[in-house]
Amino acid sequence: MREERMIVVDGISRTVVISDEREALLAADAAGRASVAVWNGDREEFLPSAFAVEDPADADGEFLERVVRRKLGLPWTIRETGRLLIREFAEEDSEQVPREECLGPGDEVFADREKLRAYIRCQYGISQYGIWAAVEKESGRLVGKIGFAPPEDGREGLELGYHIFRPWRRMGYGLEGCQAALAWEEKELALPVYVRIRKDNLASLRLAEKLGFSGKMEENGYFYLFWPPKEAKIEK
Repeated sequence: MREERMIVVDGISRTVVISDEREALLAADAAGRASVAVWNGDREEFLPSAFAVEDPADADGEFLERVVRRKLGLPWTIRETGRLLIREFAEEDSEQVPREECLGPGDEVFADREKLRAYIRCQYGISQYGIWAAVEKESGRLVGKIGFAPPEDGREGLELGYHIFRPWRRMGYGLEGCQAALAWEEKELALPVYVRIRKDNLASLRLAEKLGFSGKMEENGYFYLFWPPKEAKIEK
């Protein structure tokens, strides 16, 4: 089967090819079109598409917009709050990341255009999640970064990370953005989440507790807290 659907992305109508035929998917890629493979799990042949569904009906408008954005290198919108847009980083965001804020391991990735390009391609492109840009909707300014990193040391789940830049601290952006990120994670992945906080970072510890993280454990100079609490059940 081969089906074409139209989806409007940033005001421009785009074609997405949905098919279970290898040749149709290859042709779509050669023409610069986004594609979705229909995969029932029975066939041995590899279908050349970054996205797949079991039933074409599963490819709704939101899903197809993400497929097109990934094909064109456009950032996904993760969540919107009253004041913030949480979205994937774009290469040009590196110019807005304050160099004086790049103090932690891996921070320099977001301030270096080439490293950020590689991060976008590998982290978003493969895992479909990562550390995202927190943008103030009113001004369009990048005010920080919020998102998830793969677990370290064989831990279960994902690590929530957040960093609000000066001068946007003490304005509630960290709480607002992290609540949005956790809501996305619960809907899309529903994995356990933890935070790793230096023992002397009391502000970050208070934020984690406000978000509902608990079960504090101390290890190697860090506090680890978990969300949701182990005894809690995520409501679907």
